Amino acid sequence: MKKVKKFFSVIILISGFLFANVGSSFAAAWVNFPTSWDIGQAFAISLTSNADYSNPVVTWMNRSINLNVEQGGAGKISYGLLGSDVRNTKPGLYDILFEFIQDGKKYKASGKINLLARQYPQEKLTVSPKMVNPPKKELNRIRNESKAVGAALRTMTVPRRWTTPPDSPLPTITLTSHYGFQRIYNGVPRNGHNGADIRAATGTPVRAPFAGTVVLTGFHYYAGGSVYIDSGNGVITAFFHLSEINVKKGDKISKGQVVAKSGSTGRVTGPHLHYSLILGGQFVDPIPLLSTSITQMLKKGTQSQVNSL
Repeated sequence: MKKVKKFFSVIILISGFLFANVGSSFAAAWVNFPTSWDIGQAFAISLTSNADYSNPVVTWMNRSINLNVEQGGAGKISYGLLGSDVRNTKPGLYDILFEFIQDGKKYKASGKINLLARQYPQEKLTVSPKMVNPPKKELNRIRNESKAVGAALRTMTVPRRWTTPPDSPLPTITLTSHYGFQRIYNGVPRNGHNGADIRAATGTPVRAPFAGTVVLTGFHYYAGGSVYIDSGNGVITAFFHLSEINVKKGDKISKGQVVAKSGSTGRVTGPHLHYSLILGGQFVDPIPLLSTSITQMLKKGTQSQVNSL
């Protein structure tokens, strides 16, 4: 642990930051993020200052994420939720960059997060053969749906409409398939499961974990009935295999609002709810966040004041 802390402080000093003169006092700034974290798990970051600043952006996994400036901490604070996708992330050090404007100047601070391997088990499933190797006539549909989903996941808005802990999408959470499971369909290996499957009879009301705006709905080849909700700062939730969709693109959603009903549409072995949490384009495990808050998560990070060179 001592080695990690030393490395972190060196990164901060090399990055440089500020003691920008604002009036007669100095403006100090701090960043908070974990020095190491498990692949596939969500983590919290923050930027704080005792003076006003604007346009805060955090860059992680080659994605720039716009943050809010809110009252809190030593004066002003920006919160963020980030993570890494179990499907395409390898263990190792990854860059994180904070940027903002203060007193008419642009400032940056960078560091590294050591992403650690996490063991996720395999899961063997039997589905209709056409759901493993789709007919040629469906390929154009699948490509178009993939493009629409990609555009939805690139949504980047402010202000922050997510608050923690999120509401549970169902009254009871009984997992039938965990995040990260490597799916083997009819003997054919596929990528790790990018969400959590929750037991739910067809027709069970599904509630939005966060307030937000619906950015995509539809009945897709693999995911079946689908709803994607943008809650700001790169935070998007998605539900799959729905039997009924009660919202449309552009609808403003309140936290806890019923948006759909669970079902067994798309590539499934039976009725359930697939729940995904996407942070800055990265699919992460949505379940741990149901029982924690941004404040509790930040306690697991390292906060450092960043000094000018």
